[in-house]
Amino acid sequence: MKLAVMRQIPHTNPLSRKNLAAIMASPRDWFDDAYSWDHEAGITLTPIEKALWHDIRAEDLVLYPQYPVGGFFVDFGHPVWKVAIECDGARWHTDDERDAKRQKQIEAFGWKVYRITGRDCLTDEQEVEGENGRPSLQASVARMFVRAVAGHHPNLRRGVAS
Repeated sequence: MKLAVMRQIPHTNPLSRKNLAAIMASPRDWFDDAYSWDHEAGITLTPIEKALWHDIRAEDLVLYPQYPVGGFFVDFGHPVWKVAIECDGARWHTDDERDAKRQKQIEAFGWKVYRITGRDCLTDEQEVEGENGRPSLQASVARMFVRAVAGHHPNLRRGVAS
């Protein structure tokens, strides 16, 4: 697997929202290990973001939590492919007009934004009756959502040639 090298940042100066802008200058300097991102950056995810992060990781997608785009932070984003996923929880998304304006501004930077409700982020797989009449598991709404995003953007999968 080809990995890009991330710019060296002193350990005394951890990644934070404040100093991320300097790192964002060159997307090719981003590393391919988004899975360590949440720990190294000290980013705190909401419960719905944590649930979706689990599905993103399970589907082996490379997306970065709390990625900055044009003065905003998208819940999950990829700087090279300009794909963002937003988890719309009831607590933070109460103004549809403001959310639509924010999304248009993000899209103006060339990003494609996908949205999923907080309720759907928290769904679990379900037991359904299979074709043979036996019970089988159906993927959660969130997992199917992540798979659909990956279907539209196969380069988001870890190890896919860029």
